[in-house]
Amino acid sequence: MSSTIKVVDVKDAEVYEDATVVSRRVVRKVHGAQGMSFNVTTLKEGYHDAAVTYPGHDEIVYVLSGTVELTIAGESRVVGPGTAIYVPRGQTYGYKVLSGPNEVIATFTPARF
Repeated sequence: MSSTIKVVDVKDAEVYEDATVVSRRVVRKVHGAQGMSFNVTTLKEGYHDAAVTYPGHDEIVYVLSGTVELTIAGESRVVGPGTAIYVPRGQTYGYKVLSGPNEVIATFTPARF
């Protein structure tokens, strides 16, 4: 019997990068993960997205470092390391890095990438 278990090192992950984001897409559809994907992402201080929405995906973000202003339904709060954020599919939130870098683990279900 063969196993479908995959072991992926973050250094081997597909990388998306722009001026304020480095996203390491560690576990993806290419690994056979249809039900979820797993990213390790670093956001630079000053990163701001006022309206993050994933219509087809639930998201969990776990904050490893940095502080973030999270805005949900017009109310803002500051969160930091050790905070987990669950966002049901289709919900919109604002995300602003107050101090960074802000490193997070983000999972999506079903797999986003």
